[in-house]
Amino acid sequence: MNYAFSNPLAWIVLGLVPVGIVLLYFLKLKREPVEVPSTYLWSKTIEDLHVNSLLQRLRRNLLLLLQLLTVFIAMIALFDPWDTGVSSEQDRTVFLLDNSASMQTIDTGQSTTRFENAKRLILARIEEMTDSDEAMLLTFSDRPETVQAFTSDRSRLRKSLAGVSVTNHSTDILGALKAADGLANPRRSSDIADVKDVQVADPKPADLLIFSDGGFQTVTEFNLGNLKPEYIAMGSSDVQNLAITAFSTERNTERPAEVQAFATIENFGSDTVSTTATLTMNGQFLDAEAVEIVGGEQIGLSFAIETEDAASLSLTLEHEDDLAIDNIAYTGLTPMRNVSIVVITPGNTPLKVGLETEKTAQICSATFFSPSYLNTDDYKKRAADGIDDLIIYDTCSPDEMPATNTFFIGALPPTNVVETAASESGSDTTPSEGAAETVTDTEDSSTTENAKAVEKDWKWASPPSAVNLIDIERTHPLMRYLELFSLLIFSGRGIEGPPGTVELVGADVGSILSIAPRDGYQDMVLGFEIISRNDAGDAETNTNWYAERSWPVFLLNVLRYLAGAADATGAPSYRPGETVRVRLENAITSPQVTRIGGSSIDVTPGPGGSLEIIETGVPGNYRVEDQSKLADLFAINLFDPRESSIATVKEIEVGYESVSSEDGSVEQRPDFWRWALIAMLGLIATEWWVYSRRVA
Repeated sequence: MNYAFSNPLAWIVLGLVPVGIVLLYFLKLKREPVEVPSTYLWSKTIEDLHVNSLLQRLRRNLLLLLQLLTVFIAMIALFDPWDTGVSSEQDRTVFLLDNSASMQTIDTGQSTTRFENAKRLILARIEEMTDSDEAMLLTFSDRPETVQAFTSDRSRLRKSLAGVSVTNHSTDILGALKAADGLANPRRSSDIADVKDVQVADPKPADLLIFSDGGFQTVTEFNLGNLKPEYIAMGSSDVQNLAITAFSTERNTERPAEVQAFATIENFGSDTVSTTATLTMNGQFLDAEAVEIVGGEQIGLSFAIETEDAASLSLTLEHEDDLAIDNIAYTGLTPMRNVSIVVITPGNTPLKVGLETEKTAQICSATFFSPSYLNTDDYKKRAADGIDDLIIYDTCSPDEMPATNTFFIGALPPTNVVETAASESGSDTTPSEGAAETVTDTEDSSTTENAKAVEKDWKWASPPSAVNLIDIERTHPLMRYLELFSLLIFSGRGIEGPPGTVELVGADVGSILSIAPRDGYQDMVLGFEIISRNDAGDAETNTNWYAERSWPVFLLNVLRYLAGAADATGAPSYRPGETVRVRLENAITSPQVTRIGGSSIDVTPGPGGSLEIIETGVPGNYRVEDQSKLADLFAINLFDPRESSIATVKEIEVGYESVSSEDGSVEQRPDFWRWALIAMLGLIATEWWVYSRRVA
């Protein structure tokens, strides 16, 4: 029962009102003596003086009765004897509101979403709170949010509830339960078995009201403690919903112009549904296919597309059902990334020709310099800033490694020996002067066991000799589509790399091609020269690789893997709300992210040209552009069968406790007393108006 006036003094004042009204009717108006020149009025005047007393006998008066009845009705209205239908054992309530994607469902026979219906029920419960009640509001989708902490201010709760909106995210209730648990179940200072264990705060029991359709995981490893759960199920179990649960593209590696688009459509309702799936590319109609799906089943679709360019695709189901967000899906073909590489060589025609083919020219911008360029300030700044995506050192080596990926042909990276232990006698280990002259057979064997240096560098593992290939690491991206056993190598050396080195090609002299990580970069070393020099300085071929079909394929793999270039492939897809990380080309300085059909997103490139995009709550195709140049594509899709399965769950399990759904409706306070009070005030006003006219 809700008492509007909890202060006894207020009731005393209100109880004195009818007493005062009655006393006013006992009072008589005291008339003043009036002298008149006529003796006709003397008798009347004398008669009035005889009865000029303070009180008079109470007479029948309709106005008095109406006034007393009005006050009586007002007292009953304030007393509010009507039960609102809401009862609670605690004076603290936690409202958990599901604002995930499935709450956008509009059930059959409803005109509003489940989320809007849930807000209406919560608002009704807020209105029924007493002055001593407290409540807090939390929302949950894939992450919890405390919208309003515990408060007894109903206006603040109403305002906070009005500002909550539904999302396109998936559902995870565990975080919200932990947030509520932290307020109702205070922790102890140590383990319970500890003699020094103390309760850091008094427990504050609370009613836990969960407004959801139940589309979340079963929460078992959770202790409710002082929380008393109540599940108010939103929606119906009789639903109709078709959903696209997967949509992607794949380009034919042998015929890049041929693209296949694949989609999975699932029927989460019980009835068989027929519809049309329409495919568009860059906003233009491309294809359509009629589908018929039995309730509870799924089908797969495929579309053949021909394009060599980057593209944005969408697939739409021409069908109206209870949930619209999963009726459309997005994907795309990313653009080929144009990379910048530097080649430092005394002259290598096969390398130059291989980097200027029609295929490599589409994804690579190569600049050639002679080895003397290594001594210039321009090179040192360029290498330190990491402007280029890849630097190729042909039969030469820099003094220091650049801040980018490298490829050494017939040469080793510069030496960098790290001393880790000194002998007790104080002897030191001296690094070798040049990595290119370091051979295992010539290592100083006089180094004592107490004075060893750990070499984190490349070194030659054998002297120069003819090379016969033995093995190829075919699973590595650099070795794709390569057949190398027909190669002739007249002179080469085995190589040994630092810890973490991966052998790509093995030979009878050891590893002849290896790759190793270096502080976030990668370095690849080839143990033989393509073009060598004789004693007279004339160029000579050292291998027939440049005449093989595998040579341009290998260089293309190098550009794709080491330089970061790639053919147009399927755009990656992310869930709504996920953080998307994009690696940009070095040449892009002013990136802008735009959702196709929507607004642009403000972004700032991070270290290394990477982007972190957090405004991904709306499904669609997103473009990363630098002015008019398309740099990358990605898509945001729901793709969550749990969200698309919108049939309301009637029972949930929280903390090993099964909670059945309850009627979330709240009986509204009757307006009888309010209207009766208004009617009585109207009667009093009418009676006063009639009396005033009669007296006038």
